[in-house]
Amino acid sequence: MQDDAFSPDDPGPPLRLSRGRAFVYVLPVRDDTVFKIGFARDPLQRWRSLHPRCLRYFDFRAGVLVETARVAQARALERSLLERFASWSALAPLAVKPAAGGGNEWFRGALEDASDDAEALASAEGFVVSRPIAGWLRPVFEERRDALFGWSARMLEAIEYARHNRPHDASARAYEHALSDVLEAGAELGIDVDALVPAAVARWRATRAV
Repeated sequence: MQDDAFSPDDPGPPLRLSRGRAFVYVLPVRDDTVFKIGFARDPLQRWRSLHPRCLRYFDFRAGVLVETARVAQARALERSLLERFASWSALAPLAVKPAAGGGNEWFRGALEDASDDAEALASAEGFVVSRPIAGWLRPVFEERRDALFGWSARMLEAIEYARHNRPHDASARAYEHALSDVLEAGAELGIDVDALVPAAVARWRATRAV
């Protein structure tokens, strides 16, 4: 698995995951009653396609992620959930990229019921269930510690360069958001992120908390 290449046009986190299996998720928006039911081969890549700051936009302390052995199984589970909660259908949030698709997979006001049904259906089939989704994300952070170390160092370098050489460019703020989002999401998962990044990055994070 390759680390994401650093690019000024793509300051996203190096937390991609690609497996032969498939996933179905019930994922809520942070501080809202809106949630999405969806399918993914690579959950993090899919969530990032919906919102560039997905680790802060969505609430991984809730929801459900189901891992199946085959795509057909995940598609069948997704279809069942979409049909069950059709009456709770809602418009996609304005903050979500329209080009990402999935416009008919948003719902409002039935998160716990949808999560319960997803868990029950998955358990009956013997699928792997992570509830809340943070339980799945935590080992992903741990597995990618080497990538996180190098990526965070490059992000801090880009932030400092932009601040000193392009003070009116919005890129520095985008880099700051990307780095902060990943670190704070890790901290919310109970991970000692300061131990996984260079000392300079840990000091930068501390100054933002002041």
